[in-house]
Amino acid sequence: MKKFLSYITVLCLIAIVVLLLIRNKRDIDAAITFAEQKVEAYPVKVITVREGTVDTRLEVPGILSPADELMLMAQTQGQVKTIFKKEGEWVNKGETIAKVDDELMRAELMVTEANYEKAKKDLERAKVLNSGEAITQQQLEGLMLQEKAAKAKYLVSKKRVEDTAVKAPFSGYINRLFIKEGGMIGSGVPVCELVNIHSLKVKVKVDEGEMEKIINGQDVTIKTENLSNQMLEGTVTSIAAKADYSLQYEIGIDIHENPNDKLKAGVVVTVIFTFPDTVAGPVLPRDALTGSLENPMIFVVEDGVAKLRTIIPAVVTEEEVKVAEGVAASEVVVTEGQFNLKDGTKVKIIN
Repeated sequence: MKKFLSYITVLCLIAIVVLLLIRNKRDIDAAITFAEQKVEAYPVKVITVREGTVDTRLEVPGILSPADELMLMAQTQGQVKTIFKKEGEWVNKGETIAKVDDELMRAELMVTEANYEKAKKDLERAKVLNSGEAITQQQLEGLMLQEKAAKAKYLVSKKRVEDTAVKAPFSGYINRLFIKEGGMIGSGVPVCELVNIHSLKVKVKVDEGEMEKIINGQDVTIKTENLSNQMLEGTVTSIAAKADYSLQYEIGIDIHENPNDKLKAGVVVTVIFTFPDTVAGPVLPRDALTGSLENPMIFVVEDGVAKLRTIIPAVVTEEEVKVAEGVAASEVVVTEGQFNLKDGTKVKIIN
């Protein structure tokens, strides 16, 4: 009896499985039938190819540097008597930053100045005497040499006194100060680091193909996040004559202005080179391309039918493509809906 019930149970399970398979097949067949229903025309958006030019751009990162920077060295030795400026302060060209004790140097200057004045007067009297043949020409020449030697000593002493005032050779900010009042300095010892960021410059590196497009005096745009993506203007001032070890060429650029000195040296910026296109041709949006850039194709709409064409690009940017061969201006190309299309598909323009 138990064996009979087992057979009945197995048969029932087999019947259920068969019914489920039949039902699934019916659903699959219905789905296939629905999918195979032909659409009269696929909706697409199109654009008319225009005749024009496409400017290309090159964006290269760079680091800002000051137009003028200098490690200012002391020209004399002695004790620092007074410091007039602090780190971060602005100093004008010729303004005194620090003063070295010059008491002994001024005393020496007084002596050399007096000797020089005496030598000049002795020479003037000798010239008068020589004109009356009261002294020989040899004696006159000796006094002339003495006057020159006295003048040289005076000028050296005067320069030493002047060097005790450490002055800014150009206007800028004192980025770092290396001396303290009462401390000793010597000739060639750093006094401060002077930086001028009123004007800035940036250097970038480009490959050979890009370098050939760049010319001296070319205007560029500089983008920085520090000024809320504000665009600044610059000019190419130098192009390296030799590539570096990475086979790149260094391009020097001067930035026209730094609003309120908000940009600092060391900030990373993006330099944008624009290369104008001078030859017009058929231009279409990059969205119209299907396939890769190695084998670009487009769908051209003719009499309600999408026809697949291979094109040869001349200029490609992020937004547009100028075509060398494959399409002409005034033709209509598909920009949206290419996914459903193949060569010869009927389409319906919806824009």
